[in-house]
Amino acid sequence: MPEVTYIAPVFQVADLARSLAFYRDQLGFEVAFVYEGSYADVCRDGCHIHLNCAPPAPRDQAAFEHAEHIDACVVVKDAQRLSARFESSGVPVVVALRQVPYGTEFYVRDPDAYVLGFVQPALEDRNT
Repeated sequence: MPEVTYIAPVFQVADLARSLAFYRDQLGFEVAFVYEGSYADVCRDGCHIHLNCAPPAPRDQAAFEHAEHIDACVVVKDAQRLSARFESSGVPVVVALRQVPYGTEFYVRDPDAYVLGFVQPALEDRNT
C-alpha cells in the first residue's frame, strides 16, 4: 500500500487571491483548501501546488527563463491540446509547444513568475 499520496511544490505568492484565480480560471485547477487566507492548495488530476502568501524570493527572471529552467514539471497526456487551451485563455507562454528528444513540451509563467513545464513524454518513455 502506498505511503506517499502526493508531493506539492510550495510557491511563495504576493497575492493569494490573484494566484488562486490564475490556477483555477486559466490552468483548470480546483481549490482544495484555503487556510486563514494565507495558504492554499490547488489541485488538478491528483497533482497539487501549494500557495503561500509571502514575498517570492528575488531572482534574475530573464536569465532563469533564458536558460529554460522550470519551477515544476507537470507530466500530461496531450501537450498540444493543453497548450492550445492555455494560449486561448491568455496564459503567458515562456517556451512554445515543441518537440524534444523525450517528448513534447511547453512552459508557462504564473503571476508570480513561477515557470511550469508541461511535458508529454515520448511513447517509449511513458512506462519508465
